[in-house]
Amino acid sequence: MTVSATTPKGRAPSFFVSHGAGPFAILGSPHQQPLVDLCNETKWVLDGAKGVILVTAHWQTEQPHISSGANPEIYYDYYDDLPGPPLPKEAWEIKYPGHGDPELARQIKERLDKAGFESVLDDKRGWDHGVWVPMLLLRPQADLPVVQVSIPTPDRETDDSLKLGRALESFRDDGYVILGSGSSWHNFDAVIATIMGVPGAPSLPSNKPFEDAMEQVAKLPSGDEKVKEMSKWRKTFPDSEAVHPIGKSEHFMPFLVALGAGGSDVGKKLGQWDLFGTIMTSYIW
Repeated sequence: MTVSATTPKGRAPSFFVSHGAGPFAILGSPHQQPLVDLCNETKWVLDGAKGVILVTAHWQTEQPHISSGANPEIYYDYYDDLPGPPLPKEAWEIKYPGHGDPELARQIKERLDKAGFESVLDDKRGWDHGVWVPMLLLRPQADLPVVQVSIPTPDRETDDSLKLGRALESFRDDGYVILGSGSSWHNFDAVIATIMGVPGAPSLPSNKPFEDAMEQVAKLPSGDEKVKEMSKWRKTFPDSEAVHPIGKSEHFMPFLVALGAGGSDVGKKLGQWDLFGTIMTSYIW
């Protein structure tokens, strides 16, 4: 399911994508086809952008780190000890022929530091699957520069993710899409056996109440109100520990960054897809 959305004239959107499970969307796994379909239907979000500032769930640092290399390598950041059959060799042959933007990375550092961070440029950092999965699906022509930004470590992840988003918001006025790449539901221990095809894997409970709470906050018209309500998500969102276990909520942080970067724009659920009975969503501001 998708809905159309618009952003203020001349302003690039802030965008959140649930990027699916590892490389499986790129490998053609049937359980990831709904994600592929949703990304095909929402490719337009990146049209007209000067580039993409991508905040990935798979890079956590105490202070924001920013990929500043011109030609980042691909990281095949998979676990080696998963249950079920091993990943096919094609999982280690995936390529995304995009490029970075060292000057944009420098500008990001400058604005983050003015916001009170002590950010770090990293010209060695490659692109993890939180980058290349959504970019391959949304922009396979690889014609937009991509700068990757890390998310905070767990001790201050909620407050600092929201602060990070607000600090990145102004880049939207310069034509850069802020893309949060994570997952609206992510309980790895609960789902990995099912993803890997292990017989008798348990069914997953519905996360609809949590998703409803996400949508209510995303649609608030005030940036300050959005941040205030989202800062309490762990206590106020239904079933938060089942949807994002304590200490393992890194996949939710890109949503917080994208929401913070949304400012006072009213968010819209851009689409959703089903993963073994759980709801995975995309949002736009």
